[in-house]
Parts: sequence; structure tokens; C-alpha cells
Amino acid sequence: MKPMRIILLFTLLILPFTDCFSQKKIKSNKLLKDFDYAVRELKLQHQGYYNYVDKSTTDSEIAMLRKRLEKPMTKLEFYQLIRQLLGLMNEGHGSVDLPNSTMLKLGMGKSFFPLRVIFFGEDLIITQNYGEDIVGLSTGAKLVAINGETIPQIMDKLLPLIATDGFNETFKFELVARMNLSLLYRLVYGKKKEFELQLIDPVSKQTKTVIIPAIRYTAVKTKNAKFKSRYSIYSGFKFEQINDSIAYLSVLNFGTDDFKYEAFYKKQFRKIDSLNIKHLILDIQANTGGTEGNENLLFSYLSEKKIRKYKKVTMLSKPYQINKNDKDYKFDKWALKDSVAERGKFTLFSDYYSDLGYIPPNKDDIYTNKLYVLTSGLTFSGGAEFASMIKMTNRGEFIGVETGGAYEGNVSGYSETIKLPNSKIKIDIPTVHFQINVLPEERGRGIIPDYEVPQTWEDYLNKKNSKLEFAKRMIMN
Repeated sequence: MKPMRIILLFTLLILPFTDCFSQKKIKSNKLLKDFDYAVRELKLQHQGYYNYVDKSTTDSEIAMLRKRLEKPMTKLEFYQLIRQLLGLMNEGHGSVDLPNSTMLKLGMGKSFFPLRVIFFGEDLIITQNYGEDIVGLSTGAKLVAINGETIPQIMDKLLPLIATDGFNETFKFELVARMNLSLLYRLVYGKKKEFELQLIDPVSKQTKTVIIPAIRYTAVKTKNAKFKSRYSIYSGFKFEQINDSIAYLSVLNFGTDDFKYEAFYKKQFRKIDSLNIKHLILDIQANTGGTEGNENLLFSYLSEKKIRKYKKVTMLSKPYQINKNDKDYKFDKWALKDSVAERGKFTLFSDYYSDLGYIPPNKDDIYTNKLYVLTSGLTFSGGAEFASMIKMTNRGEFIGVETGGAYEGNVSGYSETIKLPNSKIKIDIPTVHFQINVLPEERGRGIIPDYEVPQTWEDYLNKKNSKLEFAKRMIMN
């Protein structure tokens, strides 16, 4: 019988937004029924509600949200309120979705911001255009303002709409970037026919103003991309020997279904051993997680120690009762104790590879020399759990920015989906609480790097990975 495979995937929250294209309002009594149902199910199935904020404060905030339902609301207005309800858990794995019919109407309207962007530190850089060709608009340009508002002013309105693990904001900035800026901007600012952009040209460094029409969200396709692909700081799965003693290894994620993780790790670490590498730079900047076991296997190639990774892995009674007869639950020895189910103790250690069938590495293949780990706000879920194992064992030094995932774990794994009866809004509720075996100095934060190094605009334009360049200079000096 196969053991359970827990999926620790970061699911990018493609938030479905609209601006009240329908003014029809839902009656207060129906909204209250939906809201109360959502609160009840979240408390019965999700363990995050009182994880970071005390019960009295959280329940008071829930009551304030509920009071707003004394008047009718449009579906969009109610959707925003449910997003806020989910945000009270300070957990980044859940999601809220509007009905498909609403999504279809939304996607067909020409009202979306047409650019893909990315944050490098405080700089918001344009990476792709899915709209019209505009003279003066190019990839690599720094976006300073949209429709007369500066990027910091816009971010002040967008960030509160995004839930993340704990209290850190690095993951939020990663979510706002890329096409989520388009979706979030649509929600907050409503329907726009065009966008006036103030930007700084990547070549001349001169400030200019351009106007670009809005697009349908359905136009966001590769075939409509106007810019050639530029250098990406995220290298995929890659090994590179930098010099006689330094090597670079990038592990993009832990969840690509057809990628042979065991073969990849074995090949690269045998190469590292044969080259007598003394300094290994491990890049997990874009690692948003994946299948439990892949991060444990990578740790096994970096430490001879078997460690207790989790204090506990738990689930509330309701989702356990729904799934208790599943063969994977039985294999992992889930057992109900009072109102909480706990996973078997053998699954709590760093040599637990789920149902992946991995063989621990030979001792000669384990790398024991200097290790440097590159992180970003995208280092989330299973990627952040791997970083936590490195941190808790003092195995390496961290370079970059605070991880998006919390040092002490997350609520993710299996999930249950509920549909609110009147609004038809769906909520995906993660059910497994992974509690890392650590005592953080400050709860609700990610791994704070030893060396704070954001990616810079200048390095991006020059096709350089800022964190990698910093690591190489530090080692060589």
C-alpha cells in the first residue's frame, strides 16, 4: 500500500475580480446565511484561525465583517468581504473563487491592465505586454505611476486584499506582481478603458509618459506577447561549476510531475563530490513548493543527520472523518485524538519520502562543505519548509530576502472545497497543519536572511542574478 502523498503546492491565487458589472444585489438575509456557513466551515476544517492572532481579537474582527451584511451587497462586494474573512487566518494556501458565469463575463470585458510586471526590491519592472504596441514602452522599463498614482500608493490599497502565511509581506509583493497586478487593479479601481503610465526607460533612464488601452483578460496568452523573452533570474533545474571550489545549483520547485528528482539530485551531488566543491550556492528563490518528500530528499543530500522536521502534523475532526477510510490516511496512521487527528510519528522526520519510493543517498554523495541558500518572497510552502530545515540545523547561510512561507510551518496539504449556497462563491480550505519543530524568535515571519540582498533593476537589465553575484563576491573575498 502506498503512503499518502501530501501536496504542499503554492497555488498562485489568481483572484477573479470584477467591478460590479452587475448591479443586482443579494438580500441581507441570504448573505448572512452564506457568511455564517463560511465561518462555521472554516472553524471546523481549518486550524489557522487562532494560530497567529488570539481568539478574542479574531472573533471581534469576524463580528465586524458580519455587521456589514446588514445591508444588501453585490456579489463582488460580498466576494471582497469573504476574501477579508479568509485573510484573518494569516495563511496563504486557501483561495476564494467567484462562480464560472461571473468569471466568464469578467474575462470578456476590455478593462484589464495589459502588462506583466515583477518587483525587484521597491522597483516595479515591466516584463511583458499583451496589449497594443506602444512607442516608448519596452520590457525592462521601471513603472513609476499608473493613472496619476504612484506605485507605493497603489500597493497600499492592494496588499490588504492578499492573505499570506503569518505577517510577512514578501509573498504578497510576489503575488501582486506578474498578472495579479492586472486583476487586483481591476478590483480596486474598477473598469478602465486605458492606462496612463509614468515610467523610466531602461536605456536612457529618462522619465516618460505613455498611454496604453485596456485588454480582455482572455488576451493574456503567449501568442499575444509583444516583447521578446528577457533574462530570468530563476534558472530552473540547473547545475553550474563557477570555479575550482564554487558551484551553483538551482532547484526550481518540488512539484513538477514529470521531473526525476531522485536522478537529478544523485547526478548533481556526485558531480559536486567529484569536483571537490567547497562552496555550494543553492538557489530556491522561485521554489513555491510541491510534493512532500522532494524537499526531504534534497535535505538528505546536504546533511548526514536525520532530524525531527515536524513537532506534529494534525487535522481537525471534520476533514478527518470525511477521509479517514482513504488508503493513504491509513498508511500514514492518521488517528483521531479528542477533536484533532494526528499523523503517524514516522512521517515527522526528514527521511520521510511519502509514497515516492526514494532511497536515501549513499554517504559519499552527501555534501558537507559550505552551503549558501538564495531565497525570495516566492520561497513558499514546501520551499519554505526546506529552508526551515536548513535554518533549524544551522546547515547554511541565507542570502536574499525573507521567505514568503513561515519559518514555523503552514496549513496546506489536503483541502476541502465548499460552495456558499446563495452567492455560489467557492472557498478552498486547506486542512493539514504542518508544525515545524522550531521555536521562532518572532512568530509569523519567514526565514530572515543572514545577508539582505534584493534583486536589483540594474542587475536584471545586465542579465545578472543579484543574490548569486553577492554570494560569489562574498566567497571569493
